[in-house]
Amino acid sequence: MSSEEPVCPKCGGRMRGGALNVPVERSTARPVSPFMPGTFMGGISPVAEVTAERLYWEERTGEKKGVIFKRDETRKMKVAGLRCTICGFIELYAHEK
Repeated sequence: MSSEEPVCPKCGGRMRGGALNVPVERSTARPVSPFMPGTFMGGISPVAEVTAERLYWEERTGEKKGVIFKRDETRKMKVAGLRCTICGFIELYAHEK
């Protein structure tokens, strides 16, 4: 990308940089203890934790790796992008980590 301010290809508006994150909810069980409130006759309620995972682009490089068992070599890249402040158009790019 150049040092100029990016312009939206759809409407000509200003583009703003950012990254795409995906919210992931993980559920974990609490430790079992008869002295914890809510465990007597009520069971144990799980604790939900929401985290955001960054997307990445994975592609095959065309090279083979391994001594005995050959496997395709892959390369992972971060995904970042631009969003138009007027129409909301999003353009994504993959770049080296």
